Amino acid sequence: MSIIVFAGPSLSQEKALEILPNADIRPPAKQGDLYLATLDKPQIIVLIDGFFESVPAVWHKEILHAMSIGIHVYGSSSMGALRAAELNVFGMVGSGQIYERYASGEYEDDDEVALTHGPAELNYMLVSRAMVDLRHDLAGACNEGILTHAQAEILEKQLKSLWYPERTHTQLCTFAQALLSTQHSTQGIASDKLEALRVFLKQHSQSLKELDAINLLKDIAKIDLNTLAAKTVTYVLQENDAWYTLINDVVKQRQPKIDVNLPSPTEPVKHLEEDKLPAKLRVLALERAQELGINVKPWIQPAFHKVALAWQCVSQDDRVEFEKMSQKIQALTLTTQQFDQWIEREALLMAYADQITIQAEHILDESLIRTGMDITSAVSVS
Repeated sequence: MSIIVFAGPSLSQEKALEILPNADIRPPAKQGDLYLATLDKPQIIVLIDGFFESVPAVWHKEILHAMSIGIHVYGSSSMGALRAAELNVFGMVGSGQIYERYASGEYEDDDEVALTHGPAELNYMLVSRAMVDLRHDLAGACNEGILTHAQAEILEKQLKSLWYPERTHTQLCTFAQALLSTQHSTQGIASDKLEALRVFLKQHSQSLKELDAINLLKDIAKIDLNTLAAKTVTYVLQENDAWYTLINDVVKQRQPKIDVNLPSPTEPVKHLEEDKLPAKLRVLALERAQELGINVKPWIQPAFHKVALAWQCVSQDDRVEFEKMSQKIQALTLTTQQFDQWIEREALLMAYADQITIQAEHILDESLIRTGMDITSAVSVS
């Protein structure tokens, strides 16, 4: 594959393939993914989205390694813009307004591009909105005459003060609603402007992250890969112990060894505490499902909906209320990556369970456990 693109919430796979039909579109990158991509010997790697916080982020050395072996590396929009601003002096090519603002020092915080989203199987549905996109929304509202620059500045500071998973259009409107009460002052928002703001955000807002990503891919589409020379660099990559540790770790992760053989018990069954038994059985079910190579993708959405129902985050018309889900995730102190992995495990269990035929005696076994006390009493009396 000549072009590998790491993208997710900033740019959908469908839109990426419309521009680069033959590209290999991969999920947001985490540490080790760019090194693994180099093993496929692409001519170009494009970094748009990447994970952080819950797992180690893309390491700068992976990018330096890729360029040192002749691969052109581009960055834009999100993690790509961050890394390109940090590594442009070594030859990584940055693109877009977000990259330019990081490169110039206008943006310094990583949370400018951070957001929470769902898994790939749900098309990385957005739960929160990146600060760079909210700034873009406010600028657009000013251009439309909905907000004054002074009002936009107040709202921008309030949004920036929030933890990144809490930044949403709903929260923006809540802050704007608070300004409505001061409409007689120079900074207040009139009620008609507030409604116009809601309509604008719903119908006309654009993601700057997406625009930057689209523009970069369009530029790459113009490159003639047949005549593209290998990347050349002026530095020498230092392959230290940390580098070899990374290589060994990521290679092992891509070659998992699953052992589903049950060990013989060395202690009485009572050693299996009641609260641990379901968890151990769950582990075995997951391992068996992975061994069978079950396709989990069709089950991601049912698993997500199952969790949403359990959390009472489903409306009367059976739609998932994503902001409520976000609040639950925050309350449980789960990172986006942890939540996504949990949903994938639930989906895998649902898919595996769907293949199992339950006999009458299995239902009786479960019933005996639940009603054991009553049954024991009945037996003793007879």
